[in-house]
Amino acid sequence: MRNSHSFKIIFAILLFLNSISSSAQQSAADSKLLAEQPNFLKTRLKSTDSLFVKDINVLKKFVALDSVDIEILKPQILYTVLSESNVDSIVNYKTLVNAVQAFKQNIGYTEFRKGILLYKQMASIKVNPENWPNDQALFRRLGFTEADLEDFLSFISKSENKNLNYKEAYLAYMKEIDNLQ
Repeated sequence: MRNSHSFKIIFAILLFLNSISSSAQQSAADSKLLAEQPNFLKTRLKSTDSLFVKDINVLKKFVALDSVDIEILKPQILYTVLSESNVDSIVNYKTLVNAVQAFKQNIGYTEFRKGILLYKQMASIKVNPENWPNDQALFRRLGFTEADLEDFLSFISKSENKNLNYKEAYLAYMKEIDNLQ
């Protein structure tokens, strides 16, 4: 019985030491990764390129990102985030992680994120003039005035617009307004 107890203690100590060793190895690997230069700075990448996807995966490892964040963080936005963070040294993933974390705390980011979510919501709702009293709240959030709301209701009431979602209708409405000018 005594040997069994000693064995358990030794086994627990070995597990603890192994976990410390694994943690140190992971930390060293993270440090090496953070010292690398992001791929999107080396070449002009699209958001669908595998090298840019790798950049996003590195960011996801160190910054909490959801699907909306990933929609926002395209190469051009990351360039802007870095330039606004006044980086005066060689840019590496650590610099990028710090810049993205600061960007996510910015009020502009919060508003931009709300806009993306609003457009997604608009895309999910089919135009329905009968439900306009409820749906117009989306457009009030876009800054529509009472006159704008009345004009838009007239626009969505046309038979050619009945199969659109609100995002498509909004874009068509704005295009129509631009064509009038």
